[in-house]
Amino acid sequence: MVQIGVLTTYDPVPPEVEEKAKRLGKALAAQGAIVITGGNGGLMTLVAEAARKAGGITVGVLARELEDIGPEHPWFNPYNTIKIKTGQTFTSRSSIVVRSSDAVVVVAGGVGTLTEVSIAYNLKKPIVVLKGSGMMADKLALMFPDGFIDHRRMVKMHFVENPEEAAELAVSLAKMI
Repeated sequence: MVQIGVLTTYDPVPPEVEEKAKRLGKALAAQGAIVITGGNGGLMTLVAEAARKAGGITVGVLARELEDIGPEHPWFNPYNTIKIKTGQTFTSRSSIVVRSSDAVVVVAGGVGTLTEVSIAYNLKKPIVVLKGSGMMADKLALMFPDGFIDHRRMVKMHFVENPEEAAELAVSLAKMI
């Protein structure tokens, strides 16, 4: 079984991006992947919910600031099959999300997602970017159209627009390593 990290945001996004996140979660579960996220709200919740409802396993890697929040908090995520309480900051937990993933998929995202992409690149983890999901995902496609972050060409980012294609590609790339 492969573990696919979904690098995304807890910030509000348009409904069409929410729908793409749900489709991605469902597709990853259909591919038999374990879904790993930062574990908190926003798109992480939507991806985890869709994966769980499709029979998948989800792992939430929680930052210490949100380890013990309850259902009343907007970032509470009841869809984590497994919760890993890291005792670490949001930034520090990013390394655990990426290192625990066989490949990663970028959906929207901000600076935390950029940090995670940089870690994945340095670790030569396969990176799939869901174009059309806005924020960091679309900026990555503009900044690095050839898929490489720097001259070392350590690992190529793959840009796709369809969530099901993103899931299939991430799982396929993960199985190659």
